[in-house]
Amino acid sequence: MKKVFVQLESGRGYGRDLLKGIHEYNNQFSNWEIVFEPAYYLKTSQKNDISKLIKLMKPDGCILENIDNMSMITKLGVPFIRANSLDHIEESPYLKGNYESDGKVAVDYFLSLGFKRLAFFGVKDLAWSDGRYASFKNHAQLNGIEVSHYLAENTSKKGLRHDFEGIIAWLKSLPKPIGILCCNDDFGQMLINACSLSHLKIPYEIAILGIDNDELLCNMTHPKLSSIARNHRKAAFNACKILDRMMNDEFIEDYIIPTEPLDVVERTSTDIIACNDTEVIKALHYIRNNTHLNLTVTNVVEVTNISRRSLYTRFKTVTKNTIYDEIQLQKLKKFKTLLRNQNLSVKEIAFSLGFDDASHISRWFSSIEGIPPIKWRNENI
Repeated sequence: MKKVFVQLESGRGYGRDLLKGIHEYNNQFSNWEIVFEPAYYLKTSQKNDISKLIKLMKPDGCILENIDNMSMITKLGVPFIRANSLDHIEESPYLKGNYESDGKVAVDYFLSLGFKRLAFFGVKDLAWSDGRYASFKNHAQLNGIEVSHYLAENTSKKGLRHDFEGIIAWLKSLPKPIGILCCNDDFGQMLINACSLSHLKIPYEIAILGIDNDELLCNMTHPKLSSIARNHRKAAFNACKILDRMMNDEFIEDYIIPTEPLDVVERTSTDIIACNDTEVIKALHYIRNNTHLNLTVTNVVEVTNISRRSLYTRFKTVTKNTIYDEIQLQKLKKFKTLLRNQNLSVKEIAFSLGFDDASHISRWFSSIEGIPPIKWRNENI
């Protein structure tokens, strides 16, 4: 039996998702003896000296998140996976977010809600925040939108520095309504608090989107925080595959283990359609409130007071989607939400979304996502 030392911040959604992926891999394939770093209140010293602990435990491999001195770990000669991309060591595998895709998903989402004004809230000189900001800004500019920003200071000695007064002043200076992407859910929560202090209405004046979908954190804020879900569990599963090979002295060629955005989990912080076209708003509300029906474009046109051609043009201008594409998109979002509930079968989900049979919905889902719904569920819950 191999012994694997795991050092993750398990109090956070990211760390918990990685632990779930590690558990799934270990349960299915490896049967490792998992050894954890002691909880903070059980440590004999406040100093984070992981290298001494690894020397004492003599593991066959490690999965490590928060390490001050990675060079010391490398000298121990123990195979390891870095659970983030900060200060990674050359030719050592590490998890790295696809920040380019994060920014594109966020822009596409805000555009689908009709937003013409966008902003970014993050921190300076951290790769994951910088990468998401650059991508968000680039994809917004491709759609003719300039992005405002507020970046908190980050210094190596003092850590992250921010002040609510500065954030509030920035929020009040922004044109409204505006959609703001936060570099992660922690910053989303911070921004919601700042909006509360400045008496700004969410989502009517400011719509807020986080990243990572820490479900406990997102659901505890008021209003609840919408967030981009990411495939952390699958990434951890893939990391375990690589660690298994390393512990068996196999050659490793690919050192980057990507984490990818999945979709936007919508909550009340973005529950708005930001446009002044009442007919388009009628159509959008009808589509989003009736995903359980077998909707057609004609059904949508009939709830408005304008012609099919006029609605088509105005709808595309606001959402960047055709009416038919929006119907498919909203059904897909609802389908994915229901798929994450393991108590529902594909057949039950099919009937709840107005499909005649499960085989039809499976073909439809596979044509869009490229994989069958059951496989998607296994990879994304």
